[in-house]
Amino acid sequence: MKAPAVRLPLWRRLAVRLAAAFALLAGAGILVSGFVQYRAEDAELRRSLGALLLNIARTGSLLVDGDLHARLGRDGGAHAAIRDRLLLIQEANGLDESLYTLTDVQADHARLGVVGNGLGAVGSDYLLQPGIQEVVRHAFVEGTPGFTDIYTGPDSAWISAFAPIRDGSQTIIAVLAVDFRANTYLGARDAVRRRLYWSTLVGAALALIASVALARHITRPLADLQALAHGVVEGDLMPRRTVRTRDEIGLLANVLHLMVERLRVSQRSVVEVLTRALEARDGRTGSLDRLAAASVALAAGLGLTPAQLEALELGARLHDIGEVQTPEALLAHPGPLSPAARAVVERHATAGVEILEPVAPLTPALDVVGGHHERWDGGGYPQGLRGEEIPLAARIFAVVDTIDALTHDRPDRRAWEVSEALAMVAAEAGKQFDPRVAAAAQAIPPARWAELLLDRTATA
Repeated sequence: MKAPAVRLPLWRRLAVRLAAAFALLAGAGILVSGFVQYRAEDAELRRSLGALLLNIARTGSLLVDGDLHARLGRDGGAHAAIRDRLLLIQEANGLDESLYTLTDVQADHARLGVVGNGLGAVGSDYLLQPGIQEVVRHAFVEGTPGFTDIYTGPDSAWISAFAPIRDGSQTIIAVLAVDFRANTYLGARDAVRRRLYWSTLVGAALALIASVALARHITRPLADLQALAHGVVEGDLMPRRTVRTRDEIGLLANVLHLMVERLRVSQRSVVEVLTRALEARDGRTGSLDRLAAASVALAAGLGLTPAQLEALELGARLHDIGEVQTPEALLAHPGPLSPAARAVVERHATAGVEILEPVAPLTPALDVVGGHHERWDGGGYPQGLRGEEIPLAARIFAVVDTIDALTHDRPDRRAWEVSEALAMVAAEAGKQFDPRVAAAAQAIPPARWAELLLDRTATA
């Protein structure tokens, strides 16, 4: 009559959920903070790079003679002089890309002025990429120098800065362009992003390990309480788990232990009252205590848990409680019973279960109460259980009850010697009794059986 042990699926266990939540939160925190830092560093690097190019453009535009630039196409030496100046600016700043000037800036195109490497023809059409149109227009029309974000050109990714070139009257003649090929920067940025992802994974893994340990630390007291509560449901009123935490769980554990202790005291009180009442009805004072002690002694070598031993002891005391519904005349009948009368007597096992089943503290006794008249070969009652189908506590008590009955006087016979009772148990091993339990009974000396069960019969 035990409550089934509850095994929650892995994903429903509190420790797993806490560990997963901690790991997800830690991973998300690492990812978010890393991504924010990555974006901030990316923006700062772009700004710094753009500002550097802008300083070069602004300084360089001051070094380019605007009046000379205005005479391009009319003065053959103007082109060479400006190109040399652009080369000088490029070399001084360690730039890889040639500087160039733009004139006649329109919405999406301009005219090429002078190119530092001399490859572009003066006055040729120059298509403005969408990423630079606004910056170039501000520099040429409004005289406001500026730099672009990273944009994609025909053969690469770029960052460019533009500054106005003025003549002697401060009229804007052209725009000086300084380009920087950003592919190397983008590769480094992608490497940083990959490192961010890996660090997130590693951080989440470490967080998972730490969170599993933390979750176990948090939930272990809850598991202990669950085990304690489950034991109480099974009838184990001897708490063997101590929750040492000093938080709300510890307070709950203390309350639960106090409740179990009070329940145990109440159970013992009820059992004592019932035991005395049953013994008074039969006129055999102390007989149920002897049966309980002998049952525990026989069970010592059969591997029962403490909860099973308590259930066996409780069942031994209450095994015949169902006889309160059996007429006393039938119980005291000296000879064989008629089939109808025998059916009435045999119903006491079922009646005992019906009496105790609604009383939760006494339900551990049900295995013995309902099963102590079952037989190993299946010929017993009330259910005709066979072999291992019979609860172990009932199989143990059946042997003790038989030895006790045989070694005490009955209305229709005299008491047997202990050795005779043990010989009968050995003969019935594999038939009426569990062979293993019968063998354990033979291992106990007759003198010890006499001490356990007899109050006035001499030992064999």
